[in-house]
Amino acid sequence: MIRTVAQLAACAALLGLPTLAPAQDGGPTSPTGLADHSVVREFGGYRAFTRPSRDATMGFSQPTQVQEILVKGGQSVKAGELLIRGDDREDQALLKLQRMRAETDLPIKGAKAAMDLAELEYQRLQEARQQGGSSPQELDRARLTLDRATVEYQQAILNQRQEVVQIERLDARIVHLRLQAPFDGQIDTIQVDAGQSVSENDKVIRIVNVDMLWIDVPASMLDEATQLVKDGDKAWVLVEAGGKFRMMEGKVIEVSPVADFSSRTRRVRVEFANPAGASR
Repeated sequence: MIRTVAQLAACAALLGLPTLAPAQDGGPTSPTGLADHSVVREFGGYRAFTRPSRDATMGFSQPTQVQEILVKGGQSVKAGELLIRGDDREDQALLKLQRMRAETDLPIKGAKAAMDLAELEYQRLQEARQQGGSSPQELDRARLTLDRATVEYQQAILNQRQEVVQIERLDARIVHLRLQAPFDGQIDTIQVDAGQSVSENDKVIRIVNVDMLWIDVPASMLDEATQLVKDGDKAWVLVEAGGKFRMMEGKVIEVSPVADFSSRTRRVRVEFANPAGASR
């Protein structure tokens, strides 16, 4: 990412810094757009660097071989879009096999038939026993056989449910072999080639979103107004890009609850819009 130097000053009411230009007709100024040299000279504040509001460096969570790269540097992508695919051929085959196991009801049908048969035999032995045609041992054996068949039928139903859950587990394994965009943004760098073996520690791809930019301002604690700045306050940002200065209006989105002892500063994060990627 190319970082541009930015000069930040909050409105006088926020950090006690000079206003950017004399007010017209007694009202406050709110200049935006390209800034002339006089504004640049008079602009006070703190020097800082812009960075993307969304920034993710991604890698695989397990060792794999890069199978396919679907994007290139600078390309815009949408959240959920597939960026890079690892070698998931074996996992795809296992998933296909698992779907076949989960979709068939043959084990349940077999267990149900065995239970029905055991129940029929038990009923017939009961009838025979009433007529004196079977022994107590035969009747007990038939009853226990029915109980076991009933348990096996219930176990078959449970096993089938577990087979369905196993699909989700294999799906998750495949997801780990696919790098998808976590948010709308642009591809910054791709650090691998197709066919390259990577580990879980390797950085593979970086995606950023520069529609909104952040600046972390080291506001001096020697200025009493620094202690009064709060989330939601407005701020002016003078951005230098390509040798030109542009005035942007932003807002404070974070204020550190602590100060840095060595520098006597407090971190204030400012966010401002970056339409069409004008500032990088």
